[in-house]
Amino acid sequence: MDYASSLQCGWVAIHLFGLIAACMVRIYAGTAAESPLQGVFLLGLAGVAVATLAGEQFSWPLWTLSATTLALMLVIAIADFRSQQHEPV
Repeated sequence: MDYASSLQCGWVAIHLFGLIAACMVRIYAGTAAESPLQGVFLLGLAGVAVATLAGEQFSWPLWTLSATTLALMLVIAIADFRSQQHEPV
């Protein structure tokens, strides 16, 4: 495996790790596993942020995908997609 191929595999792995960590935090919200998963999420968030900054600084053509992954991770972590149960007035 040459250098470019291993760099691409690492880049994809960082992004998949970040997205999976964000989803796992949402799935296990309110359980005992939430706290360790939040730490894993922050680690993934930092990794994707560094990948985004590195891509932008080195003018990699796909750095906007890193920025999209970063934004998607934030939306997954913050937004509440559960249906709201409103009580009648």
